[in-house]
Amino acid sequence: MENTTTAPFWETKKLEELTTQEWELLCDGCGLCCLHRLQDEEDDEIYLTRVACRCYNIEGRLCSDYANRHQKVEGCMKLTLERVKEFEWLPQTCAYRLRYRGEPLPSWHPLITGDPRSSYPYGMHALDPILENDEIDLEDHVILEALK
Repeated sequence: MENTTTAPFWETKKLEELTTQEWELLCDGCGLCCLHRLQDEEDDEIYLTRVACRCYNIEGRLCSDYANRHQKVEGCMKLTLERVKEFEWLPQTCAYRLRYRGEPLPSWHPLITGDPRSSYPYGMHALDPILENDEIDLEDHVILEALK
């Protein structure tokens, strides 16, 4: 009997072959890219804070206006194929980084589990974020050592 099972798109396609919809589906929804970072001017180390972009929906753990985020938030960076290798600040488990390097998605990724929140038990989400406002000093909210 012939096996007619087709491997999923993220295993068979290179990043440059993905449709816009497939590209968006790679995101595991962790929200870590929505947290502000600080870069040390002396050594260029990048530090993650727990302060989320003002468009981040804390309860839903997603962008409240994803389609318009670049117009609403100065500095919101669009992750594109051309820029994936630049984003060293993305988590090591980020599907874009993994697939760029030819590595498989983690077993908890929503594309594998079918559950959009399957990354949460693994700590792959913005923990206890607070929304940015004019009164917040980002340096008071650094949550990790320098990102390597």
